Amino acid sequence: MDFLQNYCWIVFLFFCSVSSLSLKETKPVIFFLGIVKNEGTNTFSRNKIKKLPVASDANDLISKLDLDGKKQYITYIYHSSICSYCSKVTDAIKDNNNVEILQFHENSKLEDLTNTNKPIIVLMKNINREDSIDRSIFYNELNKKGGKIQVPALEINDHIMYESSEIINFYQHLLEKVEANSDSSNEPETQ
Repeated sequence: MDFLQNYCWIVFLFFCSVSSLSLKETKPVIFFLGIVKNEGTNTFSRNKIKKLPVASDANDLISKLDLDGKKQYITYIYHSSICSYCSKVTDAIKDNNNVEILQFHENSKLEDLTNTNKPIIVLMKNINREDSIDRSIFYNELNKKGGKIQVPALEINDHIMYESSEIINFYQHLLEKVEANSDSSNEPETQ
């Protein structure tokens, strides 16, 4: 009888200590025991990055977005410094006067980077640290938002799209829209 009573006390103390640890860590007890992987479903989670809808191609993305009436479009491109397809995207838009391409670092503030009067801002998020193969915080961010690691990836207005050719098609559409808006605003008014 003493053995059973001691065993019950040990089990009780174990669960009390595990539950107190889980309250401090804001993770369920099952996670602490290694039975279930925590996927960020906890309401107390500090990381509020949610999975975004993924567009299949440029036309799908254009149909999901409200691009009318905006003076400035802020886009993000997740890229890797060793990715040739990423270079293909930036090469397609870098020489355009309506596009500002800026590097977005881990400690960058959006307000500081968007102080430009160009209509299209492309903020580059490198999934690697500088030119190494070490991962930056943008690696995990892309994985959580898009559900996979594939670069280049375009993010705009809480939507993600992959594939370099589709990203280029989207930017071409955006540039045509910007140029059409600037042409219509430069036309003299007739009365």
